[in-house]
Amino acid sequence: MREIRQIVTMTAVLAALLFLPLQGAMADNGYLSAVPDIPLAPGLRELDEGMLIFDKPEGRIVQITTASVSTGAAVAAFYRKALPNLGWQVPPAASHDGKTVLTFQRDGEMLRITPSADLVIFDLTPAALP
Repeated sequence: MREIRQIVTMTAVLAALLFLPLQGAMADNGYLSAVPDIPLAPGLRELDEGMLIFDKPEGRIVQITTASVSTGAAVAAFYRKALPNLGWQVPPAASHDGKTVLTFQRDGEMLRITPSADLVIFDLTPAALP
């Protein structure tokens, strides 16, 4: 009986040790806290002081600033690939050259992603706002 308990204990410890590194990786690949259906690209970290949220009758207005250790091109490539899978579409007039603002639209909302050297800014507004 003691041997079985030791095996169960060792298995639990081993499982915990194997899971801990995965837990950190999952936290790094999360979603924006104020807009939980927009993924946070690898290399981005939300800035505590970089969030502005307004709820208006016309819709929500959210601005989130993240620190980036990734290049603007890598961030742009991530969102060009990930967001269409989540229902975000590129409006006909928008261009995605990787150097300027990325623009997506979904369900009456406009998402603009502005990558720069060390920051990425997310602006979510009702689609009717300029």
